[in-house]
Amino acid sequence: MAVIGIDFGSTNTCAAVFYEGRVRMIEMSAGGATSMPSVVCVVGENVVVGQEAVDQGRQYPDYDFRNFKRNLGVHLNRDEDMAFQVCEGPGGMLAYRGPAGFTYSPIELASFILGRVIDTANEFLRDEDTVTGAVLGVPATFEPHQIEALKEAARLAGLTNVTTIEEPVAAALATGAEKRKKTWRPFIVDFGGGTLDTSILSIGDGRASVFAKNGIGDLGGVDFDKRIADYVVNLWMTEHGKDLRQRDAAMSRIMVEAEQVKKRLSDREKTTFRLDTIDRTTDGVSLHMIYEIDRKIFNELTRDLLERMLDACKATLADAKMKDPNFSLRDIHDVLLVGGMTRVPIIREQVAAFFGKAARKDENPEQIVAQGCAIKAAIIEGRLPDFDVSDITSYDIAIETRDNIPAIIIPRGTSFPLTKQVQIRNADETQTELSVRLLYATRSRAQDCVVLQAEDIPIDPGPAETVKAKLVVTINEDGEPTFSRAA
Repeated sequence: MAVIGIDFGSTNTCAAVFYEGRVRMIEMSAGGATSMPSVVCVVGENVVVGQEAVDQGRQYPDYDFRNFKRNLGVHLNRDEDMAFQVCEGPGGMLAYRGPAGFTYSPIELASFILGRVIDTANEFLRDEDTVTGAVLGVPATFEPHQIEALKEAARLAGLTNVTTIEEPVAAALATGAEKRKKTWRPFIVDFGGGTLDTSILSIGDGRASVFAKNGIGDLGGVDFDKRIADYVVNLWMTEHGKDLRQRDAAMSRIMVEAEQVKKRLSDREKTTFRLDTIDRTTDGVSLHMIYEIDRKIFNELTRDLLERMLDACKATLADAKMKDPNFSLRDIHDVLLVGGMTRVPIIREQVAAFFGKAARKDENPEQIVAQGCAIKAAIIEGRLPDFDVSDITSYDIAIETRDNIPAIIIPRGTSFPLTKQVQIRNADETQTELSVRLLYATRSRAQDCVVLQAEDIPIDPGPAETVKAKLVVTINEDGEPTFSRAA
């Protein structure tokens, strides 16, 4: 039985396995490619994934689904999310419109991708092993319901043993962290297709721990693609007087080409945005979209997105200084870039300027998370028994008070796994139970916060503030907080 590491990315997905003392990337195709596009296309009654979905999506752009990772476990926001393909699913959750009136949740779409990964991994391992579990990389900005949604996708794909690790931590593990004796403190910029994580880790002497972290859950490569798409759509509007945003199929094609333009601009100064027959005249003549775009235009279109990236870096350093007032950029040993967006030249330039040093170039930014997930799997299975990994909480954890206020019991930035005892009291003498709600304190009012667990604990009546109940609050290795009544 094998536990593999999986990096399910917004743009591409890859996997790795720790085998015979080393990490091996799993080949996703006969040509030896180690990643596949995180794309799903519905063709009639058939669901295809990966490169086949990309190919079929040219013919069926309405049902070519991509960039759905950051929508895992998310409710539909009608003010923000009513874009092409997006609709309301069961329970008000965000979903995608499919053919014949069907809808697909991000969980279902993710399960199609993960199912292909499992099948491919089993073929790769052949008779040597069978995949029964996985360590999944998750963005540090993911909230618990998003992590649980990704786990549910893995279960739908057939995995029975699923755990998670934050992507920046996985990236650090892949650098050979378990072999370091002296303390190494890298700053990790994990910039993928859908999210941005910025983290500082402290690694050495058999332990890797998160020192500080921050990030932006709605900033990734797709947002850069949208800027290119908006640019060409506005040019088309000026030239032809038609707003292509009203046509789902056209926008799907434009977004796909925008991503390719962004990639081409990573290794050339200029390129051409071209789509044949994007529209027709009233006489039926084909109209082609052809615009030249250079790096200067791209950098200007995305200036504010780059500033947000640097703001996240600054916020992480501020968190570090809260822990250690003497902490400064001089305490950063290396800058590690992770994720496909870190191939964009302006991002590398701005990161180097901010830190005053160039980032490491000896790692593959698209593979490093999967490799680290495979190493975490080996640690869990006891094949690397002398190495420990710990993380810190991304949000304040609180208990709701009777005044609808979240009372913080575990502040953001606390190391876990951990166990903590908390005492609560009755509000009045008539109470026969205490209603306990454990929250992520992301808002000032408890009713607006994410509820992690809710239970009614029986008590014997007594004068107000005299009846006590002790709770044991636990955060496990996956960062999942729960509580139970102390014995």
